[in-house]
Formats: sequence, structure tokens, C-alpha cells
Amino acid sequence: MLATSSGFSGSVLFQPVFYFILKIPLAQSIATGIATETIGMTWGALNYAFINDEKTRIDRKAIKSSFPFIIIGVLAGIFFFVYAPKPILRFTVGIVIAGIALYQLWLAGENKLGTSDQADPKILSKPFNRIYQVFSGAFSASTGTGVAEMNQPLLEERAGLKTLKANATAICLEAIADWTITFANIKLGNIRYDILVFTVTGVLVGGVIGPRVAKYFNPRITKTIFGIAVCSIGFIYMITSWPAVTKILFS
Repeated sequence: MLATSSGFSGSVLFQPVFYFILKIPLAQSIATGIATETIGMTWGALNYAFINDEKTRIDRKAIKSSFPFIIIGVLAGIFFFVYAPKPILRFTVGIVIAGIALYQLWLAGENKLGTSDQADPKILSKPFNRIYQVFSGAFSASTGTGVAEMNQPLLEERAGLKTLKANATAICLEAIADWTITFANIKLGNIRYDILVFTVTGVLVGGVIGPRVAKYFNPRITKTIFGIAVCSIGFIYMITSWPAVTKILFS
């Protein structure tokens, strides 16, 4: 519910439960988290579309502009996910999600809000922002975190899209990217369906509630809550993987 209402992906919150508590291998933890997120984000995006509220309407032009570059990144991220040594992958997960979380905390402190009903296409098409979109897709495919968390501030802070519309648009972009990632993980046999069947129930409910309560939440508060939680998860990944990483790098 919080993820779909605030423009964040939910995979990062499932991964540590799967990996540290249920002891599921890292690749399966990430893949199953993304599969759960795929259903939740898709359901959330559909609910935003069904509601068609002026305050939370998806910016379809921004999606058409950003999507091709995000998918390029997704394909690169899948390659890294498959071939990177698992300690390196785990450390990368930690760096990426902690970095994105710290960025979100900084944005919450800045409290810069968009004011336009549509994202500025000239801003989105700048070379730096195209590279940024590619990296967001790569990070989502390899760590489960990236597209929503990186494109929401791009849409709002840089391209000027109103906060709630930026949230809804970022959720839709995440859903589209996640299907590509999940199909790849199905092909690779990484998804734990015995776990997925239980997590899907919760995200389906949250996907209905989130878009309907989004306009009642303070975006600054939700960014802060997610930022602190995700940053903590990132540091745990980095600390626990560092001994194995040093063996690979210095052996």
C-alpha cells in the first residue's frame, strides 16, 4: 500500500525477509521479490488508470519517452544479475539501495515539489537523464530497486511533474520494466512460487488501497519512512557481504 501510494517499488522490503529470515538463495530472493513487486505495481498502475483522478493521473507521454531507455538498462541489468559473482551481487544490491535511499532522504529534506500536469519532455530527453533512465532499469533488474525510486524524482524534481502524478507514473514505469525482468527470471528458474503465492495476496490488496489513499499521504513523510528503512537494509547487505567480497577482490 505504501509503495503504490508513494512511488516506490516494494521488492526491496521483501528481499531481506526472503534472504536473511527464510534463507532463500540471493538470486531467488531478488527474483521472487521482483515477481511480487511486478504483480503489486501492475495492479497499482491499473488502479491509478481505473480511478482516473485528476490529482493522480498517469503521464502517458512521459512513459512513452522514458520506457525505451529503461528497457535498455533492464537488459544490461539482467546480464549482470546472471553472471556476477553472488557476493559482488549482494554488495552491489547494498550499495545501490542504500544510495537510492539516501538520495530519497535528501529529496525529502529539500521538499521540492513539481507543479506541472505534464513532465517537461525536453528535460526527460537530455543526454544525462537518458543515461540516468538506463541505469534505473539496470539497477531494477540486478537489485530489485531502481526504476520507481529513480524516475519519480526525475519526473518531479527535474521535469516538474506534480508529486502524485509523478508517483503514479513511476509506478507504471516500474510495472512495465518488472514484467521484462520477471519473464527473464521465469526463464532462468529463479522464482520461488511457493513463496510468491503468499506474498501476492498482500500486494493485491495494497495495490487497490494505495492509489486511493495516495492523495491523503504527505509525500515528504513517506519518502522519509522508506528512505530510512531501505537505507538500513542496504547497509546490512554491504556489511554481511564485505568479507566474501574482499576474498574475491584480493585473493
